[in-house]
Amino acid sequence: MSIMPRVAIVVLNWNGWPDTIQCIESIHRLSASNYDIIVVDNNSSDSSIENIRRYCEGAGRSGNNPIYLFEVFEDVTNQIGLDLSSYYGVDPGRRMILIKNHENYGYARGNNIGIRFALNALKSDYILVLNNDVIIEDTEMLNKLLDTMSKDGRIGAVSPMLRSTNGEVQRACTRNLPGFLDFIFVYTFIGQRLMKENQIWKRHFNYDYPFDRPAEFGVLAGSCILFRSQAITEVGLFDESTFLYWEEFIIGCKLASRGWKSLLRPDAEVIHKGESCIKNLNLKSWARYWSIKSELYYLENYTSQNRFKKAIIKAVLFLESTLAIIDTILKGERSKFDRGYELKIISILSGNTCNNNGSR
Repeated sequence: MSIMPRVAIVVLNWNGWPDTIQCIESIHRLSASNYDIIVVDNNSSDSSIENIRRYCEGAGRSGNNPIYLFEVFEDVTNQIGLDLSSYYGVDPGRRMILIKNHENYGYARGNNIGIRFALNALKSDYILVLNNDVIIEDTEMLNKLLDTMSKDGRIGAVSPMLRSTNGEVQRACTRNLPGFLDFIFVYTFIGQRLMKENQIWKRHFNYDYPFDRPAEFGVLAGSCILFRSQAITEVGLFDESTFLYWEEFIIGCKLASRGWKSLLRPDAEVIHKGESCIKNLNLKSWARYWSIKSELYYLENYTSQNRFKKAIIKAVLFLESTLAIIDTILKGERSKFDRGYELKIISILSGNTCNNNGSR
């Protein structure tokens, strides 16, 4: 009888406890049983920790048995030999780990704290990074991803197919690593608004892929990725120089550079609500700023674009922000843009250094 591999499921929370609790509830539907749930709280200010505690005590939760909550601060995540006897004394389906961060570190560092705990304290064979706005309805999802991993020791990451709440396939789960034209026609307003679903867009999102078989892609959706522990350790986890967005592009580059494969398993599915926290907290301008800042970091550190092409990409982004500022002047409070953040974007595009933290 083979021993089931050990999986750590890392769920990052920041001011989004209703989504996080719904996500945890859905994890418990999985038929696979050899997993540990690690919730990492990025210094929430919305009583997330208190509400997660109440959930574990039984409030608003299906089932009668309470969940044992093993709470630690981020300081212990690198500690070897942590006493987990009280945690291991509880059945796997009735226990959970909560790591409390001292600051809001964003996606990369926040998830890395949970990943390091899984690697150092739990000795997990695999790490499932799961956004808190994901709902699992496919009870065999994790087993299917593990089955794919078992077929080839060079598969470093595998993801399920993402569906929106209305059942539509989210094409973001089938991306390629972007080239010059992708930066212009997919990751700017030109592609997103003026030339929606152009040929470059369709090629980038693999519109010819029929979702009928597992396939290898350069970029997997960061909302749900199963990593082989050996692979994510070898590439050095997520790059903590980014705060929000473009992490999946960077990890895709890092895996590919070391010869690790990234696959999509289309018959495994999850529901992805999509940027629930950003929408709920009205942070769209804030998110746009961090997305562009991370894109520029990726462009400078993980691509082979020459100086001329980089200059063109930055010029287009500069033009966008200029138009956004004009929109705020003409429309005032009716504008969907925030002038302060657009000025910050222009500042970093002009080569000025901006503070790299998540404060608003």
